[in-house]
Amino acid sequence: MNSTRFWTKLGLYGALITAWIATMGSLYFSEVTGFTPCTLCWYQRILMYPLAGLITLGILRRDHHLPHLVLPFSLLGQGFSVYHFLLQKTPYFGSPSSCGIGVTCSTVWIDWFGIVTIPLLAMVGFMAITTGMLLVIATDTRAAGNVGSYQWPRWPAPLIVLVAIGLYLTGAARAGNIQVSLPEVVIPFVSELPILGLSSDPTATPDPTATPTSLENGASLYSQACASCHGANGIGAEGLGTALANSPQITNLTESEMFAIIRDGRAADAPNNRTGIAMPPSGGQPDLTDEQIVDIILYIQSLQ
Repeated sequence: MNSTRFWTKLGLYGALITAWIATMGSLYFSEVTGFTPCTLCWYQRILMYPLAGLITLGILRRDHHLPHLVLPFSLLGQGFSVYHFLLQKTPYFGSPSSCGIGVTCSTVWIDWFGIVTIPLLAMVGFMAITTGMLLVIATDTRAAGNVGSYQWPRWPAPLIVLVAIGLYLTGAARAGNIQVSLPEVVIPFVSELPILGLSSDPTATPDPTATPTSLENGASLYSQACASCHGANGIGAEGLGTALANSPQITNLTESEMFAIIRDGRAADAPNNRTGIAMPPSGGQPDLTDEQIVDIILYIQSLQ
């Protein structure tokens, strides 16, 4: 009996902790770090956020129907997150652009160890919640609502909720108090930039060696990685990205500085970020090569 109770509690409180960490982590990514959610991100949020409250109330009410109420949400959310992860990391579903303006679902905000992205974190979260609910069903033989079944302890639920919210508020407060000071950008291969068609001379004009092919490639790559936030032809998008066409800021940047900004991205609280929205490294396309970024730069320069 004690073994059954252990696995029941592990399933319940493991799912509760996962749901609240996923919810608070999602809010941290969007509200603190400035990562704008895409459409698929919103679908996953719609399915994850209610689970945090549903599992909490289910434990407090000792509702043995809880696993059956949770599983439809967690299984559907797992399907969305698997599709989203495959969309970002495999070529099998293509690389769709947004319908006009907005962050594309192929945008990669984080790419830890070359594999861990936000959809992967969501997939693990939904999988952990699903596993926890199946564990409760499998170990509590009277989970169908028998009043004589094991009574779950209630006290861990509010404690877990308070800890999760406290961690979020602490992280948000620390992020708000940290003053970001960007050091001078040093690109390791800056001496090689002329080979790539870039110039390290801060007074350089747009590279005269730009060819129709490089501009065509740059326009195509720009539409995939940049247009959803900076607008078609660099006209900008309100609340997302500034205009790049006829921009004094772009004109005053050297090619090497532009390369560093595109490759490294820009934090939401960076000194020169006028939108308050983070810019993902490589425009959310981590597979972009140096040569492809050069083509994007040449295209952006052609818009001036």
